[in-house]
Amino acid sequence: MTPQFLKDLKQMDRNIWIRFAGESLNSIAMMMMFPFFALYLKDRLDSLTQVGIVIAIGPAVAVVGSIIGGRWADTYGRKPIMIISMIGNGLILLGFIYTDGFLAYSLLSAGMGFFNSLFHPAATAMVADVTPPEKRTEAYGLLRMGHNIGAAFGPLIGASIIHLPKSIIFFTASFSLILYAVVVWIWIKETLPDKHNQVNEVNAGFRQSISAYKAVFKDRLLILFILTGIVISMSFSQTEGMLPIHFDLEMKHIFGLQNPFFYLLALNGFLVVLFQFPISRWATHKSIGFMMFWGASLFGFGMVFIGWLPVLFGEWHTQAVYVLIALGIAFTIYTIGEMMMSPVQMTFVANIAPEDLRGTYMGAASWQWIAGETLGPIIGGYMFDLSLGNLLFTSLGVGCMIAGIVYVFLDRFALQKKRIQPVTEVKVSG
Repeated sequence: MTPQFLKDLKQMDRNIWIRFAGESLNSIAMMMMFPFFALYLKDRLDSLTQVGIVIAIGPAVAVVGSIIGGRWADTYGRKPIMIISMIGNGLILLGFIYTDGFLAYSLLSAGMGFFNSLFHPAATAMVADVTPPEKRTEAYGLLRMGHNIGAAFGPLIGASIIHLPKSIIFFTASFSLILYAVVVWIWIKETLPDKHNQVNEVNAGFRQSISAYKAVFKDRLLILFILTGIVISMSFSQTEGMLPIHFDLEMKHIFGLQNPFFYLLALNGFLVVLFQFPISRWATHKSIGFMMFWGASLFGFGMVFIGWLPVLFGEWHTQAVYVLIALGIAFTIYTIGEMMMSPVQMTFVANIAPEDLRGTYMGAASWQWIAGETLGPIIGGYMFDLSLGNLLFTSLGVGCMIAGIVYVFLDRFALQKKRIQPVTEVKVSG
């Protein structure tokens, strides 16, 4: 590590370091549960389409949370919204221990979607509040690295205890969320700009939300960014949710109960832990459009390989070790694209957002994930029922490459707009 690198780390705001530690530990617990969740539902529901619907309900309900959560974060503060989100989600996870069936899982998924969507706008706005524009990509990259520490170790722990009762894993994940909420309550400092601190009436906050989102909808750059990102989020919904089903359908005769998804997800986490922050620092000196183009393109190539390799290996009855090596290479390509693209996406939104609407812009930007994570599992479940998983991943991979081209033009438009128009604050009437 260079002296400048260490200096930049030390200059990160205290809130970011607390969140880095908290999200690392919380992510380990959550990622113990995450890899087997789709398989858990697969064994308890009647079809893969039902599995897709249950997974999709959460993001669909998250529309409500993202609309009100972003503005609540701008009105009442980042910290209380983050705490409510984590406690709510922790309680919801306990429900999976004591309920069963399509309806019950659907209701629990709806609750998870709502509380999850409250967290993201507040948390990302907090980073923008305490980080200068030229350092935001590094800050978002550091937090992603914390999340992926969990992605590296959590799946390996989950794979080692896969034969234990699943209630243990759900309880651990729930406890970690509630504990993280306590950490935020005690040690995180509120970062909401002072000019918002006088807002204390619910009706006024609601009227401000309507006015704020009217302003957001007038920003064509943001709307195009959201629409372009839907195909990216649909791809994430497959690799992070439905991919273990794809492996199970195509290669169960090779791996048995030891689904390779656990190990590939761990590889993804280790790569991000090792390389995300250096890549984010490198990205600071590159254009946002350049990073999003190459990130989306590599991400798309990885999707195509991930879709086809299991089918071919399943037909050829390839030995497990060779399958893991080949899938590991494909996942490495996918992960490099992810590391290049993800932090600068949030930087793009933070840079085009007026200061007093950052939380609202972050909430609006999360709609791309809500739409993709709603459509992706439903389409994925249906395609898997038809044994067309390879076609699904190929289509999404090509779509990601096209999205990369669009990102280049969006970045150019954003720079032109910044040069032509002075930065003005959007006034929100009370």
